[in-house]
Amino acid sequence: MMRFKYILFCLILIVLVSCQKWLDVNDDPNNRSSVDYKFVLPSGISSVAYVMGGRYQVLGALWSQHWTQSIGASQYSGIDSYNINSSSFDNSQFGELYSGALKALEYVKIQSEKEQEWNYYLISNVMQVYTFQVLADIYDEIPFSEALKGDEGITTAHFEKGQDIYDSLIVRLDSALAKNFDKENLKNPGEQDILFQGDMDRWIEFANTLKLKIYLRQSEVRPNIAKAGIEKLYKDKVKFLSTDVMMTAFQDVSGSRNPLYETDYIFFGHNPNLVLSYTLFSYLDSIGDYNRLNAMFNTPEKGGQHKALVQGDYNNSSEPSGTNSSSFSKPVMSPVSPVYLMSSTESCFLQAEAIIRYNVETYSKAREKYEEGFNKSFIRILYPTLTLDKIAEISKTSLSFDKYKFPSDGSPMESFIKTIIMQKWVSLAGIQSLETFFEHNRTHYPKDSPVVATDGKYASGEFTVSVNNVTSGKFPKRLIFPESEYTSNPNTPVKKPVWENIWWDTKP
Repeated sequence: MMRFKYILFCLILIVLVSCQKWLDVNDDPNNRSSVDYKFVLPSGISSVAYVMGGRYQVLGALWSQHWTQSIGASQYSGIDSYNINSSSFDNSQFGELYSGALKALEYVKIQSEKEQEWNYYLISNVMQVYTFQVLADIYDEIPFSEALKGDEGITTAHFEKGQDIYDSLIVRLDSALAKNFDKENLKNPGEQDILFQGDMDRWIEFANTLKLKIYLRQSEVRPNIAKAGIEKLYKDKVKFLSTDVMMTAFQDVSGSRNPLYETDYIFFGHNPNLVLSYTLFSYLDSIGDYNRLNAMFNTPEKGGQHKALVQGDYNNSSEPSGTNSSSFSKPVMSPVSPVYLMSSTESCFLQAEAIIRYNVETYSKAREKYEEGFNKSFIRILYPTLTLDKIAEISKTSLSFDKYKFPSDGSPMESFIKTIIMQKWVSLAGIQSLETFFEHNRTHYPKDSPVVATDGKYASGEFTVSVNNVTSGKFPKRLIFPESEYTSNPNTPVKKPVWENIWWDTKP
């Protein structure tokens, strides 16, 4: 109940952000004596979770081909057909992250540094780094070092390249981690920390795992930097996440539900316009992974068979008359479903890839981390209400299928990368789909099919360009800045096509 009260307080703060502009870019973050930064922290965290668990989750799920737009509806057809313009993702996402989340976190960071309250300082830095990386991975160039400086008269921030931002994110994390956390009388955030309830060891692990992800994201374009950074992490014997970073304090009450459930399931009378993509279905079906398939998706008829739709085929005229979203399998959601920022499953797969790529630990340790990530996925999906003791008991027994086995020692590197990324693609479906979209663009697993199919006749688990694509058969890579950026900031980069690569994507 206490955490729910903090969430309610967070939502009130977000309303204040929108209506009273007390965190506007032109406001002075150093002159808010009436607002205690300790109570601003949950506002910043919840703002990030609201965006990540809402429309960004839909974006990732459609572009990762976990879900697709249903027949008989058009709510998400623009995203599913790659018909992205400057109004597709507006200030409800880009603007909320800057003027809501990042600005609130900046206030916490500045004030906590003044008071040398390093717990709050670390949390605000880690959350900012997480958010900036997401934005850089979606847009490439973004406002960064000049962002959030309206108090200094900078109202039209310059945009910086993703590569430079990545370097700065590492510096920020290192600086925050170097603070004296043994300082006497440091305040513990407790319930104001709506992710870990003041467990600072988890925040240090989160920071380390973010560094690992930032380095791995550069594996193809800056291999030497990625290798050196990861080798140092392992040389320093840092600890990585073994728990989920998720916001859980939702209730089945209007305005307090999971953001996607609130906007899609409730609004459309519990009959959402998102259905199972044939791409994901074909892969799970070919493997025989029906346990996870049945847990992640409802069937059109209880006890019946799954039915999936080819990606983007929402105008399919070959279906019988009366076919609509109810005719297809739908993603399982609940009003209290958590919003995941980073899962322990993702952490395990990051570690497995780092170990096998850079030989920073043994082959057996890489296999152990891969299997641990796989098992955590099964436990989360199939046994979501288990106690920690029961989870630990189940984890001792491998749940792996033969077809999901880790390659044998000495196998080609591509075999390892494909196995890890394909498993990540399945395991994070529906909770971190945006992350799997980024990973597809980095590694190009799942593979891209050369076929634009309307009948499902293409290799299982291969990405097929949306049937109704408007990009001449090219896959999406990025978003376009909101129109408000083009009209208010002359430094906004020229519009780039949605299919143009992000800087770390090396595929032509």
